[in-house]
Amino acid sequence: MKKINSREIALKILYEIETEFSFTNESISQFSKRFGLSDLDRRFITEIVVGTTKYRKRIDYLLSFVLKKDLMSLTPWIRNILRMGIYQIEFMDKVPHPSAVDESVKLALKFGHKGTSSLVNAVLRNYLREKKNIRYPGDKIECLSVYYSFPEWMIRSWISFFGEKDTIKLCEYFNQPPSLCFRVNSLKADLGEFEDALDCSKLKYRKGFYLKNFFYLDSHIDLEGFLPFSAGAIYVQDESAGLSVLLLDPKPDEVVLDLCVAPGGKAGFLAELMENKGEIFGVDINQERLKITEKNLKRLGVKIVKLICADAKEFFFSPVDKVLVDVPCTGLGVLGRNADLRWRKKEKDIEKMADLQLKILLNSADLVKKKGALVYSTCTLSQKENDEVVKDFLKKRTDFKKVSALKFISKKLVDEKGMVRTFPFKHKIDGSFACRLEKI
Repeated sequence: MKKINSREIALKILYEIETEFSFTNESISQFSKRFGLSDLDRRFITEIVVGTTKYRKRIDYLLSFVLKKDLMSLTPWIRNILRMGIYQIEFMDKVPHPSAVDESVKLALKFGHKGTSSLVNAVLRNYLREKKNIRYPGDKIECLSVYYSFPEWMIRSWISFFGEKDTIKLCEYFNQPPSLCFRVNSLKADLGEFEDALDCSKLKYRKGFYLKNFFYLDSHIDLEGFLPFSAGAIYVQDESAGLSVLLLDPKPDEVVLDLCVAPGGKAGFLAELMENKGEIFGVDINQERLKITEKNLKRLGVKIVKLICADAKEFFFSPVDKVLVDVPCTGLGVLGRNADLRWRKKEKDIEKMADLQLKILLNSADLVKKKGALVYSTCTLSQKENDEVVKDFLKKRTDFKKVSALKFISKKLVDEKGMVRTFPFKHKIDGSFACRLEKI
């Protein structure tokens, strides 16, 4: 059997991300299945791909000091070979520098034209000689943007809201490898027995910071081959994602509507809290994502969810007891789990998303019974998508009132306005926002 060249696969994934705008996590998963990668190979490839993608701006800045031509004038193959080389030299302590250079040259011989291997060799060796002399920009915003590798508009926005110290902590959180967090599904597993099984295993784990049925796994596993996952006993989900479900407080035999349901993690948690009794109607505009949702819910043993393909802005339905409105957003609270997201988002996207979110929220108001409740939630840090959407909604819908989350959620996660708000640098979980609104 031909030996798998991990760096070659990493390069192909980076090429696909840049030229076909594919998503990092999806591309890694697809290539892993295509080549039947071992856990060791997958971890090595993931570190190079995710790390090179996250630190792209810093790497390109470093290359600008030793590359005598515009980086973007090179082919995507050579450009990413250089980026991978710099990443290995700067961030991968277990990779010897000569090995990083030699392997990069081999890739250039295969994926470049005549002369590019010499270019790669010269640039990387020159970097090793000159890197101690490289200085970062003097301007504070530009320096943080380059060093931590985020767009300047994000850094500027975070400093104005969080201050410089917490912005640095936020950047550091997003740049570290994310922990594997999962929820134990009580429809398929007993929480106590599951924890006992973890104790008896050789796996290193930690309990959730705030929610008793969430755990963090520090041991490396092949998720697809992990029996509790395939059996539906667990669902991979950050603690922050469970907060909006707890805030909605669904009860058995209620009728609940989950707008923007895909990929089904929150719907599964809703069904669990409802003990698989009652009805949940899950709505999503994307038919393909609904297929994934159906597969996920089936694995979890959920029997009370009916899926509907529709636009949440215009969806009409008989009023129900409770509605979860987990809207599409810029995702600025989950940048650590989505390596390419920081480069996909533009500042103008915040305004566009806020407009869409308000339309969905206003439509959802008509789907709630009198004295019923709806929860509006996002996984972003933007006030315009969070506080301002709620404020605009309450101006237009005087038949609703905001209700404090303190009755449902740990006070550690509730702000002075009574809304759920998590900050990665403070709470050590993904950034999120949730607000409970009740119909008067």
